[in-house]
Amino acid sequence: MCLVCIAFASWVLKTANPQVGDAWKAVLLANVSALSAIRYLRKYVKDTAASEDILHVDS
Repeated sequence: MCLVCIAFASWVLKTANPQVGDAWKAVLLANVSALSAIRYLRKYVKDTAASEDILHVDS
């Protein structure tokens, strides 16, 4: 999921035409996708660390 959002954001930035006045929409979409990916990754890492802590405490 995270890699898909990052790939989509980079694709949007590569295909955006800077000569068009609506380029800001593509940049905004790319930034939202990148931020969503980062937020998802942080939550995943936090949940994984919490799960590992529980496993180590139970052992």
